Amino acid sequence: MARRRKHRSLSRILLSLAALIVLGAGVWHFTGENTLPSTWRQWFAHAPPHGDVVDVSAARVDPANEGRHIRIHGQLHALEPVRDSELGVQANALVLLRTVQMRQWQEECDAKGCRHALGWSERPIDSSRFRVREGHLNPARFPFASRRFAADQLRLGAFRVDADAAADATTPVPFAITAGQLPPNLAASLRIEDGVLTSADPAHPAVGDLRVSYAIIAAGPRTLTGAQRGDRLVMQP
Repeated sequence: MARRRKHRSLSRILLSLAALIVLGAGVWHFTGENTLPSTWRQWFAHAPPHGDVVDVSAARVDPANEGRHIRIHGQLHALEPVRDSELGVQANALVLLRTVQMRQWQEECDAKGCRHALGWSERPIDSSRFRVREGHLNPARFPFASRRFAADQLRLGAFRVDADAAADATTPVPFAITAGQLPPNLAASLRIEDGVLTSADPAHPAVGDLRVSYAIIAAGPRTLTGAQRGDRLVMQP
């Protein structure tokens, strides 16, 4: 009899403990972690999340992981250089970013009058809206605009990766243009100044002059997480 009572007591303790854990989980879900005791908060913080991320090798695609959330580490690279399709500039990178600026008049007006100065702007400045338009006319449009060019095919080991999603969290770095990278058609109309393409005379830049600079998101080691779909790593952009 004593053994049965002891067994019943142990069962009640275990049931009570289970009920407390379930109750704590409900409180956590509906009221947030700050309402739980600190020891409980620590336990739930380290509990494995629903749908664990699986670390896998980048060397091969394992069909057993199809549809699973996986994490891969390796060298992310493009199979071919990324290219500015309009100007012909290319780079061995994941993404090529082109920034175009034009020398334009800028107007500032107040109660005392209007002042005008030439400056570089990435957007067209509509001089038809100036209070004083005479002698301060800007070109109506840019010959080409700032753009982003992504490589067509990225690989991380055996996996294909979407360029835009893979590059989103990476900071671009300047990409200096050299004479050897400049296509012949651009060499006739643009010069290189400190790695930047420009149509301006450095000593006397004029209205309508252009300045074109580049930046890249470089290839290199990455740790990426996403869903495995065939040989693709599908990431949220």
